[in-house]
Amino acid sequence: MKSIILLLAVSATTLAASIPRSSIPQDNLLYPYATYRYWVQTGQFKEDPQDQLLVVKNGNPADETTTIVTFDVTPDLQGKRCKLLFDLWERDVSTGSNQTDVFTATKPTGASLQSKDKAAVQALSRETAEMVVQSRDVHTGRIKVTAPGQAEWVLSYDGYPEFDCPAGTMAGFEFVGVYDEVAIRWDIGVTGPRVQVL
Repeated sequence: MKSIILLLAVSATTLAASIPRSSIPQDNLLYPYATYRYWVQTGQFKEDPQDQLLVVKNGNPADETTTIVTFDVTPDLQGKRCKLLFDLWERDVSTGSNQTDVFTATKPTGASLQSKDKAAVQALSRETAEMVVQSRDVHTGRIKVTAPGQAEWVLSYDGYPEFDCPAGTMAGFEFVGVYDEVAIRWDIGVTGPRVQVL
């Protein structure tokens, strides 16, 4: 009887250890407002491209895409620090170099826009995505991420992955494949990029 109880206790502990859990309180996380797959050759965007490879670099220009993720950073985060997180689960995909360069840009939202006009905020998200790919305003670094796993910042500029929360803006991050071969897919809004409020 004791051996059965011991076996059950060990099994439960092993199972609990294998389930990924975030130690970050959910109310300290910003989830993407929108995710866009961007075809580099044609300039086309696809919003919320579920179950598709998101970052692709394979030597065929017609296939190659980057991904832009926008975050609606509310004005009440003024003066706080943020941190860009990125992780993948087992069901996600990361092949080839497993690396992306990360670029960012922000666009002011305005408090009235925030509370009154959802269509205007959606349009602002798309404008931010377009602005990121056109300007690649700030190169924040390079991440390497395997599935499953958390991103390792192999290059980091201006203090990233931590940064001043850009309160009252729509913040956009573009993930661009590095080297000749890379393919990355995540479960939009569940895995991939998120912003932690520190």
